[in-house]
Amino acid sequence: MAMSKVLLALCKCILLVGLTKATYSKMNEQTVNVIDYSMKNLTSMPIFQQNSTTDINLRGNLLQVVPALSFQQSKKLKSLDLSMNKLNLIERGAFAGLTELIYLSLRDNKLTSNSFHVGIFQDLISLQDLNIHLNFFSYEYTLILQSEISHLKSLVRLGIDLRGQLQINKCFCKLSELQDLELVGLRNYSDNLFQNLKCLKIEILSLDSVVFLAPDTFICFPTLKTLRIRIVYRFATYDTISSIFNSFKVFKGKNMTEISIYNNPHRNGFVLGHRHFAVLQEICLQKLNLMDDSILGIQFGPFLKYGYTDNCLEELNINLMFDSTNSYVFAFCAFKHLKILGIPHVVSKDNRLERSTPNDVSYSFCLPKTLEQLDYHSNVKSYCTRRIANLTILNGSNLKVVNMANVTVRDCNGTIYGIENLEYLDMSGFDCRVLSEHLLSHFPKLITLIAQDATLGIGLNTLNNASEFLKINADLKHIDLMKNSIKSLPDGLFNHPFRQKLTIILDRNNFQSLPNFPSKPNTFQLISLKYNRISCLSEDDMAKLNIIKPSSIFLHGNPMECSCNTLAFLTWVQHSGLISDVDEIECISQNGTLVILSQFLQNLKTYEISCQSKLWITLASCISAFAILALLFGIIYYRYRFAFEYFFLRIKMKLRHYQPLSEEFIHDAFISYSHKDMTWVKILYDKLHSKGFSLCLYHKDFKVGKPIADCIVEAINSSRKIVFVITEDFLQSSWGTYEIEMTRMHAFREGRESMVVVILKDDIKKDKLPTALKEIWYKVVCIVWPTDPEVPYNSEEIFYEKLCIALSDSRSRINDDNSQLQMT
Repeated sequence: MAMSKVLLALCKCILLVGLTKATYSKMNEQTVNVIDYSMKNLTSMPIFQQNSTTDINLRGNLLQVVPALSFQQSKKLKSLDLSMNKLNLIERGAFAGLTELIYLSLRDNKLTSNSFHVGIFQDLISLQDLNIHLNFFSYEYTLILQSEISHLKSLVRLGIDLRGQLQINKCFCKLSELQDLELVGLRNYSDNLFQNLKCLKIEILSLDSVVFLAPDTFICFPTLKTLRIRIVYRFATYDTISSIFNSFKVFKGKNMTEISIYNNPHRNGFVLGHRHFAVLQEICLQKLNLMDDSILGIQFGPFLKYGYTDNCLEELNINLMFDSTNSYVFAFCAFKHLKILGIPHVVSKDNRLERSTPNDVSYSFCLPKTLEQLDYHSNVKSYCTRRIANLTILNGSNLKVVNMANVTVRDCNGTIYGIENLEYLDMSGFDCRVLSEHLLSHFPKLITLIAQDATLGIGLNTLNNASEFLKINADLKHIDLMKNSIKSLPDGLFNHPFRQKLTIILDRNNFQSLPNFPSKPNTFQLISLKYNRISCLSEDDMAKLNIIKPSSIFLHGNPMECSCNTLAFLTWVQHSGLISDVDEIECISQNGTLVILSQFLQNLKTYEISCQSKLWITLASCISAFAILALLFGIIYYRYRFAFEYFFLRIKMKLRHYQPLSEEFIHDAFISYSHKDMTWVKILYDKLHSKGFSLCLYHKDFKVGKPIADCIVEAINSSRKIVFVITEDFLQSSWGTYEIEMTRMHAFREGRESMVVVILKDDIKKDKLPTALKEIWYKVVCIVWPTDPEVPYNSEEIFYEKLCIALSDSRSRINDDNSQLQMT
């Protein structure tokens, strides 16, 4: 069992070494200077080959040991990050040879007093920045660690734990270059904690986990310029803020670059008032950060007084938990040097807020004359009862940056005056369903416009003239319209001569194709259409992009389709090189699986051939199916051609409003014959006509100019009997066969199967007769023309007698029926 574990570990090491070597071989070829192994869940130290690497990042892994000589091949290394691992041992010589190392981070591990050996940092002669806080050092070892660190003569910045310390060791006086000190683990700071640091010129001091500061905590830092204090949320008391401001009194009359206080808990919320401003106004302070400090409000009088005093404040960042009147805002006009103002809007419920009135149509807002940046954003959407209306900013000529994200004003139907030099505007979260085309018309120097989630999908389409919306903003370079439910852009929105190429972000909208961009080159630098509804780009879209030629197009997150139907688009993607995120785009293949677009494009040529094969197979199948159908139709039509013909002729006659006679026929018989038998038929006609029969002959009765087929059907309809004179010439005639078929169709449809009389001549046998005639032979009256006068009862007189009886049969029957009807 133990042997199997050893073998498994050995295999893992071999694989890791192989991976590392392969990676570094490639890195050496490319002369890579930065190696990033952060957040890879590594459990053992990789093997680093000899190279010119300057930065190694191993942050956020599962490393427990730093072996000896781990970095002996990386002589040029300047930055090494081992933070946020599980380190509990650093072997002797682990940092051997790193004489050029400048930055080392060992913070947030499990290092204890047993983790180091004496002289662990002796080779780090160039180290300037060391972070070793947030570990598990004991109180006793902290003193030893301070002694080890004191040998780093070049150290400029240090982050270290002070757990249980009452005073910092005076050995730190050896760190003559130390300027930036970060201390962690100590909650209560006494007056003499830093007594031994008077020898140093500390300029930046960061204190973490503060609960209490003594009044003279910072008296030993005469050169201090920047002070950052983070309150420990869990153990802070109501007096914590008071103790912090009291400790600032030692800075009276001094020049300070920054004072920052963070993380005061909600239970200790306070109103920023006279006692706080009384301390601050005695300091020439350039930057004040009071973020996440649970400030309940600002007293207007003391704040206004602080503004009017000769203060040095250039940057103020403060957020309030509750403020109902916003009256303190007007005190900002009093500040003479303020350049950056951050007052993030905090959502609070206050029943005293009133809805806006018609007087909101025009109002003004006062700012310091020197203000360059205004941050009034909210981390979540907060609904404001104000409108944009016609807002005038007083003293706003120097303002360049305005961030009002998520402060959801009621509409965007107005104009803002007084900040004509504005370069950056964030209006994300505004309710711009009602949008004025002149909203940005007084920002001629605007470079960046961010309007995420501002309901512009509705607002832009309400503009009467969209070309006016950005007309004045010729300096625009970056436009972010993410999450606006935009389906299409109005005509003319970007049809302006912008001075710089545009970067436009249209992610998370509802586009199904390329937006309505102008077809002009050198207009767009970058177009991002991530997470829309685009499956592919049309021929027109691709042609437009070939003209525009942006440097980058991003399409990640769209339901892209990789199939034969989108082959033209896929080919364009491969050859144009405009799509920058092909390694991230997932597309749906023909079989329904998801594939990475870049991998799909590697086999595009093969796929194109398969698509062509499928096309030819589909085309051949369609042609074959069409041919088979045509053949079947041809066979059916040929088999039933006379039925079709009769059907069409009947329809044709109906359309001509032909009404057949219901009781009487025009002719007693229609004689069908071959024109070669005309002489004999003429004799037959004379004989029968003399006996009172009315006969229809096509030579006599067919109308000139009328289609023969129509005449035949009309003759059949208007005759009581149809007489076929069957001779050799008749059997050779196509019209004879046609007339038999039409007669059969008519007889079947009208129930007159006994209407056919056949005269056989030329000794024609039955098997020579047309098929259509054979099928109704059992209903046919057949009379044979006498050819042998010697045969009894076979003479012309008997022939005519039989023929007259056949022709008179149905006529007498109809007359009898009529007489019976008259009697009833």
